[in-house]
Amino acid sequence: MVNLSIIAAGPYTTIQDAGRTGYQAFGVPEGGTMDDDARICGNWLVGNSPQAAGLEVYIGGLQFTVDAPLIIALTGTPSDQLHITGENGVERIIEAGYAHQLDSGDRVFLPPMRGSNLAFIALSGGFDLPFVYGSLSTSLNAQLGGLEGRRLAAGDRIKIIPQNAPYQPRALYDNAHLFAPADSLSVVLGPQDYAFAANEIEKLLAHEWTLSPKMDRMGIRLNGPSIAHKNSADILSDGIVKGAIQVPGDGQPIIMMADHQTTGGYTKIACVISADLGKLARLHAHKKIRLITVTQSEAEMLASQHAAELVKQQRDDIA
Repeated sequence: MVNLSIIAAGPYTTIQDAGRTGYQAFGVPEGGTMDDDARICGNWLVGNSPQAAGLEVYIGGLQFTVDAPLIIALTGTPSDQLHITGENGVERIIEAGYAHQLDSGDRVFLPPMRGSNLAFIALSGGFDLPFVYGSLSTSLNAQLGGLEGRRLAAGDRIKIIPQNAPYQPRALYDNAHLFAPADSLSVVLGPQDYAFAANEIEKLLAHEWTLSPKMDRMGIRLNGPSIAHKNSADILSDGIVKGAIQVPGDGQPIIMMADHQTTGGYTKIACVISADLGKLARLHAHKKIRLITVTQSEAEMLASQHAAELVKQQRDDIA
């Protein structure tokens, strides 16, 4: 076993993997990483399966030590770095998008981030923690998964079952391009776009929106012009998916994210396409974006192209 000891956890650090699929009908939230691109790429760098759990860090400020060798990688940011200090006091700077071998006694520090609102730290091996509904993901609202269903805190110690495979230097093909900040997001209209007049839908697409500081793993509120309903904001509760854009009575859209509720009673005017969800999760508060409508067929094509881009990033010949 490798012991990972938290010195400082930053404002919001949790254990996250690919999430819990297939249980929403029972009221169990799906959860999982906010940025699946970062998880997939980070796990490839350290030799894990794409679904494996790692540390999801908001804003930065995380510090920890390990007492045995591990492979580590930072993903989800185009420009932030890990600062690693050995027992001899020598500091190494590790760029995002690269695998690196940690030694026993190394202290890892992720300073406050500038390139992204959140990042993923992949660690070779697996956390020695119990699976809940097939996942290690932390769901704070449901108090499930991770370490006691909560955020990590200073003083926590987590055991990791190390890999048997030797360290293999790896780097993403173009980390800076993959995780570059976005200024627009593609959406598919519906399923309740019929609840809005054409000019109100045009308002959604024609105006620039500002990401509110009221954002967390459950949802991101957009500030901008008020979107009016034909009648009421309320509907009979139905299923929610990650990326769904709810419009409550105040007319300010809310984009549902990884820890969204399983059902909701507000109209959903559109949904952010899967290929752009990671881009959204990485954006800081106060960032301005525009929403661009695409068809379902176009969204599926963009999803395929995005999956191919992730495969292109995972090339062993560029380490």
